[in-house]
Amino acid sequence: MNGINTVFLFKDNDSNWSEKPDIFHNRGFLFGDGLFETMVFWDGKLKFGEYHFERLLEGCRVLNLETPTLSSISLIENVLTQNFGLEQTLRVRWNIYRSGTGKYTPESTDLNESLQVQPFIPPPLIKEKAFLLDAITVQKSIWSHCKTLNALTYVMANRERKRNDMDEVILCNTDGYVSEAGSSNIFWVKEDVFFTPSLNCSCIAGIGRRVLIEKLKAASINIIEGEFLPKDVLEADFIFTTNVTGVSFIGQIGDIIFRTRPEFDLNY
Repeated sequence: MNGINTVFLFKDNDSNWSEKPDIFHNRGFLFGDGLFETMVFWDGKLKFGEYHFERLLEGCRVLNLETPTLSSISLIENVLTQNFGLEQTLRVRWNIYRSGTGKYTPESTDLNESLQVQPFIPPPLIKEKAFLLDAITVQKSIWSHCKTLNALTYVMANRERKRNDMDEVILCNTDGYVSEAGSSNIFWVKEDVFFTPSLNCSCIAGIGRRVLIEKLKAASINIIEGEFLPKDVLEADFIFTTNVTGVSFIGQIGDIIFRTRPEFDLNY
C-alpha cells in the first residue's frame, strides 16, 4: 500500500468514497451502535463476500438498521480496486454504524459506512501458548452472534492475554460453557470427531467457522456443535482457531500439549 499501514475511506451522502470523514463523532464512535466485517481482498475480490454480506444483513436486522443504502459487495470491491489496485492482498474492515445523533435512544434507523484498509498478514500456523480466562465472560444477548462495534469483551480479554505473555485466550459464556477465542472461533478434535461451540454459547457466527463446518459436512466428517465445558477442550487431541484470515493450531494449555499436524486439510 505504498508504505501506508492503514487507510480509512468514508462514504458520504452522495455515495462517494474518500479519506475525508463527514462525521467523526458518530454513533459508532459514541455508543458502539453498529457492526463490522473483517474481510480479505485478493485479486479484485472479497473472499467469501456473499457470506459477509449475509451476516451483515442479519446484524442490521437485529440492530434495526435499514439497508436500502448499504453498499453491495461488488461496489466495495470496485472501491478497493480503484484505490489500491489488484497487486496486493488487503485486510479490510467494513464498518456500519447508525446515522444521526441522539443519546442512548436512537433517532434514526439509517446507516453510514466506512472502510479501514491495511496490508494482509496471515495468522500464525501455531499459537504456542493459550489459556482459559475465568475473569471475563462472553455475555448472552440477541446480538451475541453478530460482529458489533462494542468489542470491549475482546479488548479486555486480549489485554489479559498479552499481560500473561500468551498467544491465545479462550473465553466461556456466562453459563460456563466454552464460547470462543480472543478474536476467533474455536474447534477441537477428539478421536476423529470435530467439536465447536454452538451459537447458543454466545460466540460470533464466524465466516471461517461457517466455511469449515460446510467443508467438514461435505466430506462426511463428523462435526458436533453444542455446549461444552473447559474440560472437554482440555481432553482434545488437537485444538485450533478459525477466522476469515485462516486457521491457527494451539500448541499448549497449561501443562497439556496438543497435536498441531492434523491429517485433514483445514485450509479454506
